Amino acid sequence: MNLSNIKVEQINKNCEVIEDYGEILSPSELKKIISTYFPSVSFRNGYAYGNFNGKSYSLYFKNVSYLGIPHPYYKKRIQIGNNFKTLFSENAEKGITTLLIGVYKYKETIAFVDFNTKRYADAKANNSSAHVYTIDLQNGINRGIFQKTDSFGNIITVFNPDNTLKLLEGKFDNTVDFKLNFISALDCFFDNIEKDWHAIKCYDEMSAANFPNKNQPEWTGFYLEYRLDKFIRENKIQNIIRYSQNKGKHDIDLDLFLSQVNCYGDLKAHSNDSSGIQGNDWDTVMNVLNNANIYYIVCEHDTIKDKDKDFEVTLYWNKKLGKSNLMSYSKRMKNAVHLTGYKVLEINKYNKQYLSEFKQGRNSNGDARAKKIMIKSKDINNFLIHQKTFKTIY
Repeated sequence: MNLSNIKVEQINKNCEVIEDYGEILSPSELKKIISTYFPSVSFRNGYAYGNFNGKSYSLYFKNVSYLGIPHPYYKKRIQIGNNFKTLFSENAEKGITTLLIGVYKYKETIAFVDFNTKRYADAKANNSSAHVYTIDLQNGINRGIFQKTDSFGNIITVFNPDNTLKLLEGKFDNTVDFKLNFISALDCFFDNIEKDWHAIKCYDEMSAANFPNKNQPEWTGFYLEYRLDKFIRENKIQNIIRYSQNKGKHDIDLDLFLSQVNCYGDLKAHSNDSSGIQGNDWDTVMNVLNNANIYYIVCEHDTIKDKDKDFEVTLYWNKKLGKSNLMSYSKRMKNAVHLTGYKVLEINKYNKQYLSEFKQGRNSNGDARAKKIMIKSKDINNFLIHQKTFKTIY
């Protein structure tokens, strides 16, 4: 075993994130770990071969290690040689399923990373890398098994040695679901909601239901809250996810409570032409993170501005509210949105260091507004625990 030449993020036996030198295992050390935790495997030409419930599989296994400067300390990879595509093709001809496995070891901590092979088997380049992030390793080690689709569309599954058989079951049985229950509920919600929203129709629907925030100018986020709250009540899943908006002076400024993880969450509508994802009040977030994680459910959308539609929503909204200035809020009003996907982001006491400050300027009295958190696009993957892209046509 060799050590890396730089200290980067590692996960210790208590599932804490620390900075230390990484362990780079020799081929014989990798084989020993694979043979210990994957049942009855044999080795040929540097690859492992096994059988699970009558189905043959092969493991292409590599070290999980830091990419090197200038990459962020939370980003690791396995290196995939040109021999992977050859192995994949030869195995496919023999009816053998090839698994692409990363082995992570730091002192007493061992974890495996399963990378979906499709992208790498179809890659034009002969040599490539598959990436994994601190938050993936931490969730997999902490929960036993954890799966996500990253922002590039790659499916990553991290699991500890106790869940090797569960991983193999999932590889050969498409009905196995590794997601948290609130994420499964959110998938159901977003799968069944229409993807094109027009402001006037949404305002009318919220008004008919007497939704408390039915007349807000930033209607997209409030319509999203209205629809999710309705979905939760109609499906009686308050034991999984509960809408709990309460923004009094001393209350936590977060919309949702997620019972399985015993944490608060917040719902955000995010325009695809915005840079980064803006969150809640900085002090609120930091106070909550002293005791629990925070989850952001971010609904992404393309936006049609009202100024490009003859201000029809602006005029409707101002008349509805009885305003004398019928062009109030005209520069910022959205006419319609098209939903393109959603993300679930986890903020914890370890990745909070990668949050940025969003300064909101000053109030009319000249006092500075409270700063908010911002997650920059370049750091999304170290917060991302779930992502879904909607395959819809305008």
